[in-house]
Amino acid sequence: MNGIQNKTRQITAIAAAAACYTLWSIFLLDVHRSPLTTAKILFSAAPVLAGLGVFLLSRRWLSGWGCSLLSGLIYGFGPFGISFLGFHPVTGFTFAAIPWLLLPSIYWRQGHAPTAGRLVVRAGLCLLPFGFIIGFFWVFSQHWIGPVFLLPGKMAMSFYDFAGLILPLSSSASHVIFSIYHAPLLAATMGVLVYLSAQRVLLLAVPAAGLVMAFLEPICGVSPVIWAALPMVFLSILAGLGVQSLLFAGKSDAKWVLFCGVLGLGLTILCAALYLPYRAQVYAAPLLMYATATAGTGLILMMAHKAVRLLPIRWLILAGVIALDCWVCGRWLTDRFI
Repeated sequence: MNGIQNKTRQITAIAAAAACYTLWSIFLLDVHRSPLTTAKILFSAAPVLAGLGVFLLSRRWLSGWGCSLLSGLIYGFGPFGISFLGFHPVTGFTFAAIPWLLLPSIYWRQGHAPTAGRLVVRAGLCLLPFGFIIGFFWVFSQHWIGPVFLLPGKMAMSFYDFAGLILPLSSSASHVIFSIYHAPLLAATMGVLVYLSAQRVLLLAVPAAGLVMAFLEPICGVSPVIWAALPMVFLSILAGLGVQSLLFAGKSDAKWVLFCGVLGLGLTILCAALYLPYRAQVYAAPLLMYATATAGTGLILMMAHKAVRLLPIRWLILAGVIALDCWVCGRWLTDRFI
């Protein structure tokens, strides 16, 4: 009986997440305001699938439904995901498929004793995203299907793309933005601190490989920038981990919360320095979002220092700030990519 109830809860959680992402996609992309076309359906479906994939993947490490929901929102509807609105409608399914293809390697024989055989099989399953992407680009490059122009063949990352991590809106002139939003970046910083304390080095192998490949020449005809989806999945889950950590942070964690707050304050000052001289709108939203996220982190810091839990209040602060960031900046980017 307990097994059936657990299954029901899991299915309900997945269905609720799918419904949230679908509604977000409909209103963010204004799907309901004009006649449906095949292209519009494909454009709106890809981020939903991407978000749901990260939601399922993050459940391996995150205990809260809401934290996993935010991880999927950050990946599917973040600057990286929205960038694909500027390409062929099927291109978005490349980044959307990545988290789904990582599920077998993460969940295969979960709960069993770690053995050499289990490690080898899971390492082999990690190759699924690489094989899929190569196969996907090969199929759509064939004359019997188009060919379909998915991404510029030699579009690779450069070190300048890392500036997008801090100022994603100012990178909107780029074809693909390697970034998450402002408030999620502070949450991801907390997630990085937690991850480093856990010392799970092997988890870095796949995202690190993807990041390196994003800088290289095309491999098997695949545009290098698509490999950046692998570290973006990892970063989105780190943001969810950071939200979970901030949600339960106590007095002993106050120093890490303070670090995130100081970082947010520094980035707020940076955005103010960039915005004030010319009143450039591209820096207005980052200034507002970093200031809001820093204020929210400050409230969490006070609660952690006083050992005050008040989880509903903390969740309202964290989810509200991140959702506001994702919506305001998401609308700004969709206006430029669609």
